[in-house]
Amino acid sequence: MEQRRRPIRKKVQRIVLLISVAGLILTSTVGLFSMLQIKGDSEDALIRQMNQNLLNVVRDKADLADSELGKYAEYIQDFAAYIHGLYQNPEGYVPREVLPPDAASAGTCTMQRYLVDANVSAEDSSQERALLGNLEQLWSPVLSGNREVITTIYVGTQSGFLLSYDDRADLGVTPGSDESYFDYTQSSWYTSARDAGTVLFTDAYPDSYGRGLMISCAAPFYDADDAFAGVVCMDILIGDLTDYVIDVDLGEGAYAFLVNGSGDIIARPDMANADGAFESILDASSAVYEASGSIMDGETGVMRTGGGVYYAYTPVSSANWKFCVHIPESLVLAPVKAMERNIVAAIFAFVAALALIILCVVLMVRRFSRNLTDPLIALGTDVQTISSGDLDYRAEIRSNDEIGDLAESFNRMAASLKQHIENLTAVTAEKERIGAELDVATHIQKSMLPCIFPAFPDREEFDVYATMNPAKEVGGDFYDFFMVDDTHLAVVMADVSGKGVPAALFMVIGKTLIKDHTQPGISLGDVFSDVNNMLCDSNSEGLFITAFEGVLDLVTGEFRYVNAGHEPPYLCRKGEQYEAHKIRAGFVLAGMEDLRYKEGSLQLAAGDRIFLYTDGVTEATDADNQLYGSERLHRVLNDNLDADPEMLLHAVKADVDRFVDDAPQFDDITMLCMEYRGQTHG
Repeated sequence: MEQRRRPIRKKVQRIVLLISVAGLILTSTVGLFSMLQIKGDSEDALIRQMNQNLLNVVRDKADLADSELGKYAEYIQDFAAYIHGLYQNPEGYVPREVLPPDAASAGTCTMQRYLVDANVSAEDSSQERALLGNLEQLWSPVLSGNREVITTIYVGTQSGFLLSYDDRADLGVTPGSDESYFDYTQSSWYTSARDAGTVLFTDAYPDSYGRGLMISCAAPFYDADDAFAGVVCMDILIGDLTDYVIDVDLGEGAYAFLVNGSGDIIARPDMANADGAFESILDASSAVYEASGSIMDGETGVMRTGGGVYYAYTPVSSANWKFCVHIPESLVLAPVKAMERNIVAAIFAFVAALALIILCVVLMVRRFSRNLTDPLIALGTDVQTISSGDLDYRAEIRSNDEIGDLAESFNRMAASLKQHIENLTAVTAEKERIGAELDVATHIQKSMLPCIFPAFPDREEFDVYATMNPAKEVGGDFYDFFMVDDTHLAVVMADVSGKGVPAALFMVIGKTLIKDHTQPGISLGDVFSDVNNMLCDSNSEGLFITAFEGVLDLVTGEFRYVNAGHEPPYLCRKGEQYEAHKIRAGFVLAGMEDLRYKEGSLQLAAGDRIFLYTDGVTEATDADNQLYGSERLHRVLNDNLDADPEMLLHAVKADVDRFVDDAPQFDDITMLCMEYRGQTHG
């Protein structure tokens, strides 16, 4: 039986009338019960909402303060790490002598030295001072870029001297003496950071020069043996920060304030300055005393005091502060009374308005339904024409409303589909062109690396084999091997930071410079020093290279090498197993100018092998984010002791592929193996 057709306009009339009547009944019922219940619930609901709002305010403000202070903590962490690097690699830095304060330099930021007392000899620590003098090049841009906030940066050492970078020349000056003295060993910034072993902020204190409140951020640093060597610190003006943090507007009588770890109020809107004594919330006479216990316990919360005041509080963990908000109870309860007065009037007004709306709907729904359905029918016909594939057809817009907007949207869709089809054709052609160019780049890069094996078929003193599998079409890893002269073979293994085309271009520069500078009679340390400076001069992208180069004397078996931040090689003596040859690595190439690299050497005998690789091998990752690792590499090397260099590299690559399985390759995988066979005799 055919179902009776029901026009949309009749459905609209029926639905609108049903909703209107049902709404009237439901609204009247809900209004009656709401009026009886809302009086008891509104106060609790508003107080709970106020508590949550206050918690959100104090947390946001505390996070803001932590974020600002965290910037200075990062500076101090970087300084401590840099100092540790100075102690670990002193030969990599140029000594920079630091002099005592000079009154003539007052007002100009300079590096100045102070001895802890007259019992400390300046000569005994001269080398250490000259090493730490390199800090000036690190401190100068930080201080000049934050001059309105950071006043002084300084280090106090365990060996008895202090280096300060500021514009003062009066601290510790002793008339008639060539040296200046300042005993910092009992200062809170020194002892606290030494004992804590981490970055910390001191309590706020008035600046002795009258510039407002200050805090100090300090961290310990350690020597090459990881023994405590001193503390690095900076003094920070916090006036603008505290003013910004306590700037809240919650109504008349509400305000925010900051409390330090000792319970002192260090910032509040009514504080004239921070040069006098602080008000302590732990004092029984303080207006905050009743809430002081909850505030100082380090938790986040809201409490109501007997005096009709609410306090919201949360810790500012970076500086051991507490951010607090004071709000009178009257601000919370005032909306409740106003709400109660308006509830009854609002309900009756709403019911009357709803009844009037129903009457208007009954009169207007007939006309509305017809105006609604006629354009829809016409639009349906137009859309059917467009959907059949005629993208040049446009729907006729008959009304200036949502239906007209819908018709316009269909027209734009038809135009967009047509344009999209045209653009897709062009984009597909462009992608094919780019893909072809990348394929050419891949072949060019492969052709730059030695790829014909055996590489030197007429030389029986050695065998060498290498592979490179880029993570993208082109990679940043590279290897090289070449004859320096008739009796010396050079091997190179390197890894450029980054991936893709930029890394590949930087690889070409690095490979070319290393090969061009490797000449007979020139130390490999000098080769890397010269290459490093040339790479730094043309390194606008901030890339760097980890590299290992070795030169084998084919007559004596001596293997000289230099390492710039690269993984150590594996050495296999004849008849023994592969073991990682632990060597001290210098800094990466293109990381910093004027570095000096040291050459090392070892003696190879006939049958000895050296295996070189990049971190793409050990950092290959499976689907569970597990690393391939050095232990697995060590095992597969020793499982293939009898394999020649070519078979060994194939075995390692196959083991890496089995481990990674279907996981994508994120880094280039590059390896090289060289076997020394000794001097042959015809």
